[in-house]
Amino acid sequence: MGKQKCISKVAIRLKPIAQYLLAIILLQACSSSKYLPQQKIPPQQLQKDVVVLRKVLEQNHPGLYWYSSKATIDSAFTVLYAATHDSLTELTFHNKIAQTVSTIQCGHTAVRFSKSYIHYLMNNRFPMFPLYLYNWENRLFVFKNMYVNDTIIKKGMEITFINQFSAQQIIDSLFQFISADANNPYFKSQIVSNNFPAWYKLVFGLDSIYHIQFIDKNGIKKETILRNYTPVKDSLSVIAKIKNKAYPLPSKKISAIQLKRSFRVDSTLLFAYMHVSSFSGGRLRTFFKRSFRTLHQEKIPNLIVDVRGNGGGNVNKFVLLTKYLKQGTFKVADTAVSLHKTMWDKPYIIPWWLYWFPMQFGSVKGMDGLFHAKRIERHVFHPKNKNHYNGAIYLLQDGYTFSAAAMFTGQLKNQKNVLIVGTPSGGAYYGNNALFLPHIQLPESKLRITLPMYRVVLSSERQKNGEGVLPDIWVKPNQQQFITLPPNALQQTILRIIKNK
Repeated sequence: MGKQKCISKVAIRLKPIAQYLLAIILLQACSSSKYLPQQKIPPQQLQKDVVVLRKVLEQNHPGLYWYSSKATIDSAFTVLYAATHDSLTELTFHNKIAQTVSTIQCGHTAVRFSKSYIHYLMNNRFPMFPLYLYNWENRLFVFKNMYVNDTIIKKGMEITFINQFSAQQIIDSLFQFISADANNPYFKSQIVSNNFPAWYKLVFGLDSIYHIQFIDKNGIKKETILRNYTPVKDSLSVIAKIKNKAYPLPSKKISAIQLKRSFRVDSTLLFAYMHVSSFSGGRLRTFFKRSFRTLHQEKIPNLIVDVRGNGGGNVNKFVLLTKYLKQGTFKVADTAVSLHKTMWDKPYIIPWWLYWFPMQFGSVKGMDGLFHAKRIERHVFHPKNKNHYNGAIYLLQDGYTFSAAAMFTGQLKNQKNVLIVGTPSGGAYYGNNALFLPHIQLPESKLRITLPMYRVVLSSERQKNGEGVLPDIWVKPNQQQFITLPPNALQQTILRIIKNK
């Protein structure tokens, strides 16, 4: 009845087609505004979603059994189906789906909430766990306390217990819900570190108070009590800047495009710093052209390329940057294969039509019965002749250097003028499931699961061990007595450049 009122007030006197279109828009608006997260989904609908998810994955996912056995995944779906005999909220169902999907060990196969739930979260403020914690080797350290006037819990202190759970128990629990290439621990650690309050709430929920056990700056174990932090009006922008502080930029006023990429030459002309946080957007073609022209004109001997926090993006943009730095020819991958020339179960795959043409006409059936993306496998790229950079190159990476960003650092690894600095990348060095990334939308819950369409072996000469791109120079957290701060690869790289002068 409420939806009919919402539509009828506006749609009167409009032409039939206009009425129809407006009805759809207003129905969506009305339904999303009345979304109730505590509402439960009946068992029959949950079970239908489980059956659909399993079928679509088995029919389409090119690397379903690449790092996990069929028996392991079958067992996970059996457990999932058994858990749907009772009604569940979307949050609970999401978590159970995430646990199941994580057994595939594919970082690109991740679970997202329905659009209605996301809309609900974006338009409401909620209490949150008050500490941003940095996860390093199964230990938790304070990165930021949202209670800025708190004189007890300070940045760098180690948190050993939250309520009845040890740091190890908390990390183990959170990791079960995160999809990663071959269960890469550095990727999972970085994901947790990027937004610990959100992950804690997702898995453990919120309590009214938290009994925190920590180690102070003198190495003494202490306890305190914290309450939930309620974000103020501008808290979203404050929280968004927390991670960016690890990647210094030249200006206090940072535009949206600067968050994508930035470039500056040090006043000493000893080095230049290029930060690329994504290979999508940011007008990268023009940005790279101008940056490398400046490097050539100024004859800068050292270049730092920072792809920490870069989750990937457009493969063509990673190729373009590589052409300015690579000293020889290269290919994107040795093999890129899909199960079909198109997608099966199209009603559940969104947007299937966007990828139909390139899959249909860009792949050929091989002797192995799989369909190969011929351009990816065959095309050889050549280095840029104009403004190609031949000085010393330092690539900064971390656990969230993923997908196309990990392909970038992996492509330059072992080149004689390149050093990779930081921690292992989140993206696998051997290969991944990627390229085309539509999503499965489950018919009842409307949960969305990313579905990669190609299994990509970047180089058959690399070892298939599931590891990320390993750094040449490992950067560990900065420890001073009992205070531990996150690794600062940029600072250490600059010191190394100055020392080598």
